[in-house]
Amino acid sequence: MPPISAPRPGPRPRPRAASLPHGPRPAARFAALAAAAALALAATGCGGSSSGGSGGKGETLNLIAMSPPASLDPAKANVGSDNWFVNLAYDSLIHREASGKLVPGLAVMWGYVGNGNTDFELTLREGAVFADGTPVTAQAVAASLDYTRKNGLNVSWLSAIESVTATGPLTIRIHCASANPILPDLFTQVTMAGSVVSPAGLADPAKMGTQSYGSGPYVLDGKATVTGDHYTYTPNPKYWDPSKIKWKKVVVKVVPNPQSALQAVKTGQADALAIGPNQVDAAKSGGLEITKTPAVLMGVNLADRAGTVAKPLSDVRVRQALNHAIDRDAINKALFQGYAQSTTQVSLPGLDGFSAETDKRYPYDPAKAKKLLADAGYPNGFSFPMETQNLLGIDLVTQAVVEQWKQIGVRAEVTTDTTVGQWLGNATSKKFPVLGFGYGGIPTYMLSLDWMLPHATAFNPYASEDPELTRRLAAAAAVPAEQQPALYQEAMRYAVDQAWFVATSRIDGIYAFNPKKLSGFTTGTGYLPDVAWDTTPA
Repeated sequence: MPPISAPRPGPRPRPRAASLPHGPRPAARFAALAAAAALALAATGCGGSSSGGSGGKGETLNLIAMSPPASLDPAKANVGSDNWFVNLAYDSLIHREASGKLVPGLAVMWGYVGNGNTDFELTLREGAVFADGTPVTAQAVAASLDYTRKNGLNVSWLSAIESVTATGPLTIRIHCASANPILPDLFTQVTMAGSVVSPAGLADPAKMGTQSYGSGPYVLDGKATVTGDHYTYTPNPKYWDPSKIKWKKVVVKVVPNPQSALQAVKTGQADALAIGPNQVDAAKSGGLEITKTPAVLMGVNLADRAGTVAKPLSDVRVRQALNHAIDRDAINKALFQGYAQSTTQVSLPGLDGFSAETDKRYPYDPAKAKKLLADAGYPNGFSFPMETQNLLGIDLVTQAVVEQWKQIGVRAEVTTDTTVGQWLGNATSKKFPVLGFGYGGIPTYMLSLDWMLPHATAFNPYASEDPELTRRLAAAAAVPAEQQPALYQEAMRYAVDQAWFVATSRIDGIYAFNPKKLSGFTTGTGYLPDVAWDTTPA
């Protein structure tokens, strides 16, 4: 078990029942994108299920996922694709509602201490216990947070944390070496960084693949679970709020074929799923209701901003020319059938870095693109190697961009990856100055760790550095929540002006569900349908 730091004295935090007016989408990482764009999940109410409004429980909720979880360990699970597997069994410190409001989970009070967003305190709920009966204490939670920040899949999001300290039986102090303004968002069930693991789970993390060690509304039934095929959850009799338990059993079945999943919903065998634009008409014809929200960003990343491999990219005029050469509206109409909007930024409406005017920074203007290239010394264009991936339609966007670049004399030799492993290897190899991308919408602080700050990642493989951009991001991270959106929007506009990328598409995450069988199956920016708390029998 990771050591617990010595207590640190200090003032009490400002009470907060909510944080920034946004929250992370599952994902920033490729796995998070995969969840938003291609996850096909269906919920089935089998047998006689009583209405949630009457205080009764539904018999069985059957969930269909396209792929098995990367891990049942909350720290190592994929944000987005694995949330349902984790959230059923692991309570989070803070709970995010579809509206974006943050409400108490295992923590009943939280807030930053002093100025600069470097110190943060939480007060835990009295009387909460893990499913094995062990009390949820500050020491147990601190140990879980230490484990996650050191071993988690998304450790960069928590990289600013320097220490986690139990300052009392139910109070915790978190100290960051630099400003981290979104700890409340990170500690929700959406990102799972605050999904608390019991001391028994931390003592032997390997067991979390077949057993659950949380304090959530359900527990994993290992005897009724076959890894990679189906996962069965039953109510946790020790849960602190029994009214949150809406079902007598929850089964998550792995079904990789989205067409089969949609057919199951249409025929009444299942109740809800995430679908692609080409499935909307079929879903509607089957009497299903459609709900959608902006979820995924796609385009091309001009990663080699210093011109290490492709010298022309070191000139901002060249990068701007590559933006003006793109007819975004034509691409989105052809590829996404009305379920995508044109954009030039890497943020979504409702997130702190988004501003509507930034969407229009680079109107389609091939003549201007050619002039910019000529002014930069490349009147006949240039060529370079490029990487993309054939997952989720990213390669289709890449192909469309490459074809339009040909009209201004720019030629790309494209390598297309077929697996996530190939993508990670090629994206970080520094062999490809330009990369096709898909990315989930998340707060700018989290996004900056992947894209904008000078350390190597799959989205900034050359560790590009712009001191002015770094300064703007640091300033935004250190101010109170109400001041952050304006500063983050300025930082995003600056990055777009510097043309670090060619964003093209803001794609909707689309869900279809049977309103006669399910209630509370909702989504929003940075939010997936919550089956642990909100989805109930209709």
